[in-house]
Amino acid sequence: MPGSAGLSPQRVAPLLSAVVVLRSRLLVGGVPRIAEAARAARREQIIAAGLACFARAGYHATTMADVAAQAGVSKGTPYLYFASKEALFLALHEEWDCGLGDRISAAVAALPEAARRSPRRVLQAVASAVAAHVRAEPQTCRVLMEARALAAHEAAIGAAVRAADARAHEQLEELMAAGMAAGEWPQGTDPALAARLFTAGLYGLMAQWHLAPGSFCWDAAAAALAGGPAPPTADGAIRRERGGQRPAAAAK
Repeated sequence: MPGSAGLSPQRVAPLLSAVVVLRSRLLVGGVPRIAEAARAARREQIIAAGLACFARAGYHATTMADVAAQAGVSKGTPYLYFASKEALFLALHEEWDCGLGDRISAAVAALPEAARRSPRRVLQAVASAVAAHVRAEPQTCRVLMEARALAAHEAAIGAAVRAADARAHEQLEELMAAGMAAGEWPQGTDPALAARLFTAGLYGLMAQWHLAPGSFCWDAAAAALAGGPAPPTADGAIRRERGGQRPAAAAK
């Protein structure tokens, strides 16, 4: 073979070893890592495009063709990653839940040890984490709010919403019961009702936030909802997020 005269067995062996090592680094279960990474990146691209479309036009008005156009891919590409528009919407709903769960865990873990033993302080951390997540992920929050509206008519979406609610209420009920046992809430408090009132308050604030962004201070609202002191203000006025507008009635 041309050029092979100088390749002795001693020189070939290291080359073969290098090839084996390279293949082992590129392959996992027979699937090239590069292709796997590219597929994951494209999936995230489709998710981001779906988020933009759903937040802009809503679930029913959005088509998978819209998502493809937003992502800059062919019309059939989104179906390689999601079987339907509903599946893509559910992926966004799950993304919100996972992201919020991570943020809440981090917020609780950041509390001083003594505060972590106080159910009320933990609840305040939960409320603050939700507030931070709404501000950081406004479009995903909008999708979450629409999911709750769709839950009564779209079976799969309704199942996802109810499952998420059940998980949240179970954890909150345990927290409320612990708070009552610790004397942080009045004896006779119904943990299940308290949990539902807490989540209803959060979703109500989210709805108002999307109707009038910046019209109130999330930190103050979250603290009040959790039964803690509101952050202090310089003049005692209604606190609003930076750039928010005072409601007309309050401005008079």
